[in-house]
Amino acid sequence: MALITGGGTGIGAAIAGRLAAEGAAVALVGRRGHVVQQRAELLRAAGYEALAIRGDIAGDAASLVRQVIQQYGRLDILVNNAAIAAGVDLEEMTPELWRQVLAVNLDAVFALVQAARLHLAAVRGCLLHISSIGVSMGEFDDIAYVTSKAALEAFSRRLAIELAPHGIRSNVIRPGLVHTEVFDTMPPEFFDAQLPLIPIGRIGQPEDIAQAAAFLCSAEASFITGTVLTVDGGESAK
Repeated sequence: MALITGGGTGIGAAIAGRLAAEGAAVALVGRRGHVVQQRAELLRAAGYEALAIRGDIAGDAASLVRQVIQQYGRLDILVNNAAIAAGVDLEEMTPELWRQVLAVNLDAVFALVQAARLHLAAVRGCLLHISSIGVSMGEFDDIAYVTSKAALEAFSRRLAIELAPHGIRSNVIRPGLVHTEVFDTMPPEFFDAQLPLIPIGRIGQPEDIAQAAAFLCSAEASFITGTVLTVDGGESAK
C-alpha cells in the first residue's frame, strides 16, 4: 500500500499510476476531493486498487494515515509529494506567506512521517520525498519554497539514519522542469526559453519522475537510503 500526497495531478498522479502498475494499492490524498476521486476512478477502471482521500496535509496527518490503515491494514510506502509555492522573493515575502509554505512543504511532512513510522516499520517500508533542483540552482526566486525543499532534503537524510534500524529507507527525488498541468497556462515562449538549458533537449514529463520513484520504492533499491536522485535532463550539471 502506497500513500501519495498531491496524488490527483502532475507528478503525484504519475507516481500513483506507476506504483499501481507495479502492483501496489494506492491512496491518493489531495485538498480537491473531486480531483483525487477522478484520478482514483481512472486507476480502478484500469484494474488497479485505488483509494481517494480528500484532506489537507497541513491539517490532521494522523487522520490521513489512519484512513489508509483502516482500509488496507498496512502502509508500505509514503510519498511526500504535495507542495505549494509563494512565488515571491525576500523583498515581497511576508511572515504569513513564509509560514504557509513551510506548513505544507515541511511541517506536514514531519507530521505524516511521525504518524506513519510505526506502520512503515512493521513492513520495512520506505519514504520518498519530492524536492526540486531549485535547492542547488540560484535562479529560483521563491525563497520560502527553496528553503522548505532544502530542509526537506536534510530531514530525509536524518530520517535515513534514525529509521534504518527499523528497516525504513528514506530518499529524495529532485526533479527539474516537468510539464505538469500548471505549465499548460504558460505561453509557448516559456518552453522555448527553457529548452536550451536542458542538455537532454526536452522538458521532463511526470512519468520521468514516476519511473525514478518506482525504482527507489522497489526491492531493487533495498541498499539505497539517504540519497538525493536528481532527475532533470542534465540541467543542474551545467
